[in-house]
Amino acid sequence: MTNPPILSVLMPVFNSELFVAEAVESILNQTFKDFEFLILDDASTDKSFEIIKEFEKRDSRIKVFQNENNLGVVESRNKLINISKGKYIAWLDSDDIAFENRFEKQINFLEAHPEIGMAGAYPVIIDENGKKTGKWWFETDTQKLKIELFFHSPFLSSSVMIRKSCLPQNFYDSKFTVAEDFDLYSKISENSDIANIPEFLVKYRINSKGLSKSNTEKMEQLSVQVIKEHAERLGIKLEENTIKNLRKSKTSLKTASEEVAEIEKSLILFKKLLTKNGRFEETAIDEVIQKYWFETCRKSTHNGLKILRISFKSALYCKKLSLKDNCRLFVRALIKY
Repeated sequence: MTNPPILSVLMPVFNSELFVAEAVESILNQTFKDFEFLILDDASTDKSFEIIKEFEKRDSRIKVFQNENNLGVVESRNKLINISKGKYIAWLDSDDIAFENRFEKQINFLEAHPEIGMAGAYPVIIDENGKKTGKWWFETDTQKLKIELFFHSPFLSSSVMIRKSCLPQNFYDSKFTVAEDFDLYSKISENSDIANIPEFLVKYRINSKGLSKSNTEKMEQLSVQVIKEHAERLGIKLEENTIKNLRKSKTSLKTASEEVAEIEKSLILFKKLLTKNGRFEETAIDEVIQKYWFETCRKSTHNGLKILRISFKSALYCKKLSLKDNCRLFVRALIKY
């Protein structure tokens, strides 16, 4: 009887005929070889299923499954987890690409850090033609990551590897569809440490069409609910309006002058609640809160020099702010950028 693989690679597929072959090839080309590769086609109406069945013939590590009806990403992911046998699970979306050393890096990291339940990495951003359009950097410090989860999801699904024993009992929650990853990561963080490896290990393809307006609004509503329930499980009571202000400090492209005071109040309150809770390191709390206060002020410099007075007088102002950042804030406010 053969031993189960260390890693289960999981890929849900739906209408990805243009990209799925490249995604699958990137898994088969990994330097780390001890994995099973489970692919679930969610009743695609294009040639995705035929393409992945051809790969199944080529490599015995691949097992292909198909839903009779389209079940959606949450149920498909949960089905794959239930089938999987590995100590770790790794996701790759069917239009993304893993660098060949991704699994080797993540397995070595998780084996060396048994306290870490989940590890992500930095992504290179590509368009539909595979052309590089940018890079994303995420927080890597475990303590700061746990605080970042009250603002946004600091992980990319296609870069994540999870210790299977650290998954919540019911895996992905269907009530958070379009924000299911955010909910899962929050739950994992409640009982184990989390990390991002500071290396680029995946290419993330952004669809030029993006999310529809209705899905964007739904994601925002559900993200607020994810944060609220996450806080409650940790014994922290956050009002919805406070959460929305925390989100604005991260996601808003520009901050209106009347919003700055509300965000400031929410950040001050949030800092007090986290400090009182006792689960979080005070240094990490200070640094994350100060970062988002600076970002709030930076995105409000179109209101002119008055934002400098607000920033410097605030209890949130960081005297350790670099000369470069202070100058950047001053110049932006001066020209109302």
